[in-house]
Amino acid sequence: MSANCLFRYSSGRECDGTIIRAKAYGPHLSGPEDRHKVRKYRLWCSKHGDHCGAVSSYVSKDRMEFFPDQLPEGVEIALWEAALLEL
Repeated sequence: MSANCLFRYSSGRECDGTIIRAKAYGPHLSGPEDRHKVRKYRLWCSKHGDHCGAVSSYVSKDRMEFFPDQLPEGVEIALWEAALLEL
């Protein structure tokens, strides 16, 4: 199962890519049993990578970083089930 990219352009248009890679940040993560320890996820899109574009790296880094409670329902589970996560 693939999840749609979560990036939204300033015009409100949704990116039509899918999430192809993700990194989970948190203490001592080793697998799905540690999902409750994740502090933040960083996602990469099939169409535009991390959507950095021409924006400075400091600002653009946040474009594709999400706290677990910011992810739409089902996305977090899909990341773990699809083995897209780097721990």
